[in-house]
Amino acid sequence: MIAQDSAALTAIFLPLFIAFLSHWVARTPKIGAKLARSLCVLASYATFFLTCLLFYTVRDGPIKTHFFMVSLPIGVASFGLYIDFLSLAPAFFSSLFTALALTYNVYYLSPYNRAYRVGWDFNRSYSFILLFNGAMLGALFSSNLLGLMIFWELFSICSYALISFWNEDRFSLGAAMKFLVMTHVGSLALLIATVMIFFSAGTLEITELSHAISVCDPIIPVVFLLLLVAALPKTVLFPLHSWLPDATVAPTSTILVFHEGGTLAGVYMFLRFFLDIFRAHVVSTTPMPLPSLFGNVSSWGFIISLIGAVTIIIGALNGLVESDIKRIIAYGSISGLGYAAMAAGLITPLGSIASLFLMISHALCFGLLFLCAGAIIYATGKHDINELGGLYQRMPITAFCFLIGVFTWSTVPLLSEFAGKYLLFHAVINAQATLFTAIAFLGCILNVAVAMRLLHSILMQKHAKSPFTVEDPPAAMLAPMVLMVILLIVLGVAPTTLLNSLVIPAARDVGLPAIVVTQWLVETPLGFWNPPAIVISMVIFLALFSSIMLYLGKAAAFYRKTPSEETFKPFLCGEDVNLLDHPYGDYFYHVLTNIVKTDYVCKASDVDVAYNNLSKKFFGFCGKLLRLDIQQNYFAAFASFIAGAIILVLVAILGG
Repeated sequence: MIAQDSAALTAIFLPLFIAFLSHWVARTPKIGAKLARSLCVLASYATFFLTCLLFYTVRDGPIKTHFFMVSLPIGVASFGLYIDFLSLAPAFFSSLFTALALTYNVYYLSPYNRAYRVGWDFNRSYSFILLFNGAMLGALFSSNLLGLMIFWELFSICSYALISFWNEDRFSLGAAMKFLVMTHVGSLALLIATVMIFFSAGTLEITELSHAISVCDPIIPVVFLLLLVAALPKTVLFPLHSWLPDATVAPTSTILVFHEGGTLAGVYMFLRFFLDIFRAHVVSTTPMPLPSLFGNVSSWGFIISLIGAVTIIIGALNGLVESDIKRIIAYGSISGLGYAAMAAGLITPLGSIASLFLMISHALCFGLLFLCAGAIIYATGKHDINELGGLYQRMPITAFCFLIGVFTWSTVPLLSEFAGKYLLFHAVINAQATLFTAIAFLGCILNVAVAMRLLHSILMQKHAKSPFTVEDPPAAMLAPMVLMVILLIVLGVAPTTLLNSLVIPAARDVGLPAIVVTQWLVETPLGFWNPPAIVISMVIFLALFSSIMLYLGKAAAFYRKTPSEETFKPFLCGEDVNLLDHPYGDYFYHVLTNIVKTDYVCKASDVDVAYNNLSKKFFGFCGKLLRLDIQQNYFAAFASFIAGAIILVLVAILGG
């Protein structure tokens, strides 16, 4: 047990210690910056190794430890660790992303980056990425709500520092402040929920709450609402999702950490509290009417799935009208997280397994896409997809990685998102949720449209001549991308590896019956799926399709006698008849924008408008409060104090 505690504690506090130490090391003359960077990278891999070691101990059962107790005004709080597969899954991938991000960061934030002016000096991104990882592990491994809340707040502050990395840019500072406000709405909700839970249950130990709070306790609806609000901004779900597209102004390496790592914590919150601790409380709530439309779900489960469904559509629609490469990927990521929330809201064993699988697949898919976008920006210095194109010729390795990422996003078979969506559709159909089945299918279509637009604009369309040579980035940036490609393919071809090693053990830890998974077969209540058979069938189909297309191409070239399109252009006033059919950033899906009014729908669903109006009213209210300023007038201050004290005494007497 001591070795287990040591490994877990070291994994939490090693990155915290090195994060502070690195700034002292950086002051060493001549070699300080290089030494500090190397120290941070080594610490990230050491933390990842320690996290991997925990798998061997958790297989025999969750790790439960108690360290010390602290007396608080509201009672006594104990600090300890509780580590099972449900908390270890996001911890493993968060540590992996930290190591990959710091490896990628060495050259991305360097003078070779054509988009930014960065020197070889040691910068705060290294230390805050490490600090984020330590805080993330602390939140995931905490055995009580107080420890969770402290570490939760710590990695929120780290995210703020990473988003505001370009602190000379007002937009970066605004994006960071927007993130801070939205996430602190969640933090405040978590604080209030913690206080209410303690006064009702008499304990802050997470594993004891399900027995300490009765199903009929009147605080349950309020606590559920607060926990839901606490998880929304970290999981980037509607209506607290709009910070992410603005936050993409941060360096790409940091986005991999604060977004992909942070969303793992948000999904973990949903699964831990709504599927584990308060599962009986959620299931016992009033079932939804019209089960043929909404499914056999409880009211709270329906609310979670509905939020996920709305997020799916809003994210995909906004991705159709954006032109910045990182913002498009951000909206696609928002839409993808909606699927994980929809699956979690079903409160079924298959839904929980689908949510866990999608959480991991989503993090890998969009982590890869963000890294590819960073490599493109690094090489070209451009963010707008209308200014990019033809990169498959000049950046072949990056283009291949980007292609795999886009295909995964598009739910192409043999890649991880196909396996996740397969489980999701079986879960919603098994729950008889017709509404969510239709929305999930529509979301898949919209996401394919966004992904194909991005693919064509960046890799295939003709590109403008560049004044400098554009080529693949260094190996330190390519290696994390290639590793993620391998993981996406492995999890798509053999999803049973992830299911057996991590997802199903996590479901068992929270007492959920698992689906049947053998070495080559996945069986759900609706049937079975044989991934190797799908692989063989797809390979045969692609071989036949390629052969037929090659034969038809040669035949068409031999018999082609029609004049080229250029011949007819003078009679069309020189206008290109196919201009509007090409998926360029400016002209793609003109039918959607002009007929279906996608742009109008996106503006109408923009919650930032409501937030801006609310902030204006708040500032106006603060301006009116300035009229009460006593301006250091002693008599007025004393009179105000006496009046306030009298009012409080009267309220206490009347309330008693």
